[in-house]
Formats: sequence, structure tokens, C-alpha cells
Amino acid sequence: MRALSWCNRGLGWLVAAANGLSAAFVLVLMVLVMADIIGRYLFNSPVPMTYEVGSFMMVFIVFLGLAYTQRMGAHIRVEFLTLHLSAQTRALLDILASVLGLGLYAVITYEGFLWSWTSWEVGDYVAGLVNIPRYPSQFVVPFGAAILCLQFLADIVRRVSELGSLRQDTAPGAAG
Repeated sequence: MRALSWCNRGLGWLVAAANGLSAAFVLVLMVLVMADIIGRYLFNSPVPMTYEVGSFMMVFIVFLGLAYTQRMGAHIRVEFLTLHLSAQTRALLDILASVLGLGLYAVITYEGFLWSWTSWEVGDYVAGLVNIPRYPSQFVVPFGAAILCLQFLADIVRRVSELGSLRQDTAPGAAG
């Protein structure tokens, strides 16, 4: 149990660090867009390549923040049916949802890595005033998805543990 606690703390640090990077990209994107707006409307000189750089930054913002959102339980959920279910049934549904999420994001991790690697090998870039390589924003997709997979695993372990506690509490002859 101590090893699981240690792993969960390490994962928490990784998730928080990725989320911190995501927040930093939000700040940089905000400054870039504001500079573009001020340059465009006050000086008739927009910041070049704002759209291209901004679209790459959005990938960093989204994929680096996914695991944190999962860890905080902040993904959108529809609970009008599950609120009427027993705690055990809700735990089982949470486990099922986490297993399905893990499967989906494991595929995204694997395929995203292959896609990114190919992009890096061929030197894929966005042509413009400055040629921007695509692979940094492409590699963040499998990286963020892999962190999310680890968070799904942690959620599964936590919910299975909780399910075990719930079963003990509802077992015939349980003190209560």
C-alpha cells in the first residue's frame, strides 16, 4: 500500500507539472493574442504568424491539462441517472468509464507517438514567414495522453479499493 501511495504522489507531481506548463502556455497565448490585437488595431501591424503559433499552443494547453482535469474529477459528467444508483454501482460505472478511457487514450498515445515520430523523421513543418516544425506539438499529444492513461490507472486502483471497502460495509453481519 505504501508503494501505491508513493506512486500516486509521484503521479500527482507529474500531473501538476504538466498542468503548470499548460497554464504557462495559456498565459503566453494570451499575451500573444493581446499583442496581435493591439498591433493590428492601434498600429496597423499585426504580430506575424499569431494564428499558426496560437494553434500549436492550443494543443499544448489541451493535452497537458487533460490528466489534471481527470485527477480533479472536473471532466463533464452527466449524473442525473447515476445519482439514483447505489455507491457500489456508481463505483463499478466509474471503473468501467476509466477502463474505457484508458483503452481509448492508450491507442491515442501509441498512434500519436507513431505519427509524431514520422513527422520528426521527415522534417514536417508549417510553411510561413518562419517554417515552424510540427513535431513538438504532435509529440505533446501522446505525452499528455500517456499521463492521462496513468491517471486513469490510478483512478481504477482507487475505485477498486473503494469498492472493496463498500462491499465490506454492506456485507451481512458487518458492524455498523
